[in-house]
Amino acid sequence: MILHQVITTEKVPFSYRVAGMGSRLLAWLVDAGLLIVLWFAGVFLAVAAEIGRAGMGAAIYAMWLFALMWGYFLLFEWLWHGQTPGKRALGIRVITWEGTSLSFLQSAGRNILRFVDGLPLPFVLYGLGFAVAACNREQRRLGDLLAGTLVVHIDLKAKPIRVFQEGGGEADRVWRAQVRQRLSQLDREQKQAILDLCLRRDQLRVSDRAKLFRATAEYFQDRLSLAPEAYQSDEKFVLLLAAEIGDRSAVSA
Repeated sequence: MILHQVITTEKVPFSYRVAGMGSRLLAWLVDAGLLIVLWFAGVFLAVAAEIGRAGMGAAIYAMWLFALMWGYFLLFEWLWHGQTPGKRALGIRVITWEGTSLSFLQSAGRNILRFVDGLPLPFVLYGLGFAVAACNREQRRLGDLLAGTLVVHIDLKAKPIRVFQEGGGEADRVWRAQVRQRLSQLDREQKQAILDLCLRRDQLRVSDRAKLFRATAEYFQDRLSLAPEAYQSDEKFVLLLAAEIGDRSAVSA
């Protein structure tokens, strides 16, 4: 088992279990199967369009094929925080070398190089990518090396984020409304950082956990101009932010 360790600015270590070639291959096979299904759907759509108007089907097929080849992995990994349907099924995800969610440019960089990683048969066998991955400890292909990313296992033992309600009076409802309103000031990387911290909190030592939650609470209190409620701990403040982020994500999905 290969571990990749990330040290936060508060000198707190997080460890990620690097995904091996086997799990990545299985994830790719799931994605390949889905891509074949989508390709057939595009063919049927193109045939139907061609029957209706000559030349339209060819145009639709060309655009559909381009979208599948270049957009499938890029958009899924960007919008699903480093996961495609295949990676989600296998419990793995792409993260940056620093342990954060990858940006659009990083997702684009690692996926544009799929063509090179796939040599000598681009998008089919990934021969060059496999050879490069086999020669480095974290099993990163060329796209990962360019974008500064790696593939890791998701900690399936992470406990869900739960915040115990304590009555919920008018003041509490007003405070939560402020939180929901001001969360729009955060970008997706900051929101994901909050969620990752809360999901992995049980892996931290007590002293490190308190230190990291204190620093996180202070940063976001200042960033969002939010004062904690009376007798509210740093950890509960961050957990409440995470709960609101999760609720908003569920609604938008």
